Amino acid sequence: MDNKGEVCLEEEVERRRRSGMSTEEIAQDMGVDPAWVQSLVSMFGDEEPSAAEREPEEAEA
Repeated sequence: MDNKGEVCLEEEVERRRRSGMSTEEIAQDMGVDPAWVQSLVSMFGDEEPSAAEREPEEAEA
């Protein structure tokens, strides 16, 4: 059970990043340290999510 909450936070950061939120917006919205969010985003990759990744439902329409 250890680290379970941490993994959920990391997944939430990734989900929000893919939705197009900036690291500052994510940190402020989640109430976490912006440097921590930035470190996670760096782990995921520095590239911006593509439009298809952000809105897959719209791509299908």
